[in-house]
Amino acid sequence: MVTTGNVGRASRGMLLCIPILLTILALTAVACGVKAGDNKPARPGGGITEFHRSPVTAFEQFRVTLEKTDAGCTADPSDITVTMGQRVRLAIQLPTEVAQGATGSLIVTGDRFEITYGISGLEISSSGGAFGTGVTAVNLMLESGARQSYDFNPAIPGAFEILCDGEKVGTFTVNPA
Repeated sequence: MVTTGNVGRASRGMLLCIPILLTILALTAVACGVKAGDNKPARPGGGITEFHRSPVTAFEQFRVTLEKTDAGCTADPSDITVTMGQRVRLAIQLPTEVAQGATGSLIVTGDRFEITYGISGLEISSSGGAFGTGVTAVNLMLESGARQSYDFNPAIPGAFEILCDGEKVGTFTVNPA
């Protein structure tokens, strides 16, 4: 005589075997046609694979070093040219002399300056990096020793003056795409 308890155990045991059987069949299907020692690539064609940069990750990157002297402010590079729609990353630094402190940390030993770096008239979109949310213009206040990276997309083409403490130090040119 068969009781319902024995049927339940048998069907549960069968349900556990089904995933194991499916896994074995999948592995067998993958392995079919592969000969031992066949080290050819899985994809036919051989040749060179080309990788293309995604527009999301493609950046025009510039390291801008600012210098403050008695004569004024200078920027290197002073002139920057980008293409409309290209993501721009400006890594801006106002260097100063540093030394290692007693605890191993770096401390500023040289003159400390605070300057304003801006691109007059340039409208930006999709600000990121050290920019806050919703920023639409490059108008930065920088301190000696710190380096910040500012990411943005130029919103309009044209030639714009780069200002350091209100004086022109270069030109930021945005060419149409």
